[in-house]
Amino acid sequence: MTIIGRFIARIRQKLFVSRIEREIYFEIFPHLNGEANHGYPFTSDDELRNARLAGSLNVKGLLCDIDQAASKMPQAQGEAFRYIAYRNLKEQMTMYLAYAKRREYKECDPRYVATAV
Repeated sequence: MTIIGRFIARIRQKLFVSRIEREIYFEIFPHLNGEANHGYPFTSDDELRNARLAGSLNVKGLLCDIDQAASKMPQAQGEAFRYIAYRNLKEQMTMYLAYAKRREYKECDPRYVATAV
């Protein structure tokens, strides 16, 4: 990747991260705490968890639907369409994965934690 390509990729990732964090901290959390109503279909942690599970199932179903619809296209067009769709989905999912890995909770070794005596 060229220097310009890396620069654009970094900017794209930073914009992605800022959009995700803005929604988490300024929309979803205030919505869950009853401080604001941002129109989400949940009002508690359990409802959020259920909405997340439903969303996961919807995404898996949509992947099957893409394959099924593409199989009804002319063969070369369907293959090209799948390639483009999966390439774009991989790029997006890679950004989500990078965000999640950077925000993973890591346990701290107690030997390196200061304590009051």
